[in-house]
Amino acid sequence: MADNIIEMDVVTADGSEITVSESSYPDLYWAMRGAGQSFGIVTKFRYKIFDYPNGQDIFYAMFHFTEDKTEALFEHLNGLLNNVYVYHFYYFGTGRQASAYVKPIMDLGPISTSTSSFPYKEVSHRSFQASVGDPTCAAGTSTKDRYPVGLQIYNVSTNRKIYDLFEEMVTTFPALNTSFVQFEAFPMQAVKAVDPTSTAYAHRHDDILVALSTQYLQSAANAAAATKYGRRARQLFVEGAHPLRLNAYSNYASGDETLEQIYGYEPWRLEKLKSLKRKWDPEGRFRFFNPITGY
Repeated sequence: MADNIIEMDVVTADGSEITVSESSYPDLYWAMRGAGQSFGIVTKFRYKIFDYPNGQDIFYAMFHFTEDKTEALFEHLNGLLNNVYVYHFYYFGTGRQASAYVKPIMDLGPISTSTSSFPYKEVSHRSFQASVGDPTCAAGTSTKDRYPVGLQIYNVSTNRKIYDLFEEMVTTFPALNTSFVQFEAFPMQAVKAVDPTSTAYAHRHDDILVALSTQYLQSAANAAAATKYGRRARQLFVEGAHPLRLNAYSNYASGDETLEQIYGYEPWRLEKLKSLKRKWDPEGRFRFFNPITGY
């Protein structure tokens, strides 16, 4: 999404309000697209938008699979690449247009299937139950605890281990039974077409985003259990990754990752971020969420 920002009105650490774009404060424009939470508060922005490719509706299908389909499901998804047992499928177009992509999933034998079409603006509610009034946003729950890993391909044997770990977690700690494992894959052609040096976002080579997302009533015991299993799941994903390293999507990052894991392993990228942090926020006023440190 950051690639489509044209300009932003930003309140900086000294209280100034400036307009940031490719031609106005270009250094801050670079940093805000990928590490913006460390540099300022956006009060207004201009954004590049696109026409719906096939009208205004999206075709949606949800499949429920039993655990014995784990390997077959992820082998199929590796072939597509463009929880574990609830698979949400979205297609910009009609059910007829999507049928060629839906049939191989149906052939795997889901225990139940539901399909519908809905306007694009409902995607957040339909996919993550993350709109106002949904359980994810309810008072007294926590959805902050995510342990993300960027991948280039699904490791089928790793995903079996993740299933077993998840089963252990919800059996041992029923308070975590509204948690889920996210396997997110989107068309990445446009993301990869952007010059990787043109923004602060570093993980353009990743095709998949996975994460154990823990959700629970807030208490010290529940938080400790969520942390324990979140870190174990993250380690399993990393051990099965190629290359073998942790790439953490900054919006999901749990906060215990290194700067390299969140903002990229290239030395020049981190030095540029630290240099801009010294320039725009020397006192570290913007430090609430995965901040740039050590500058």
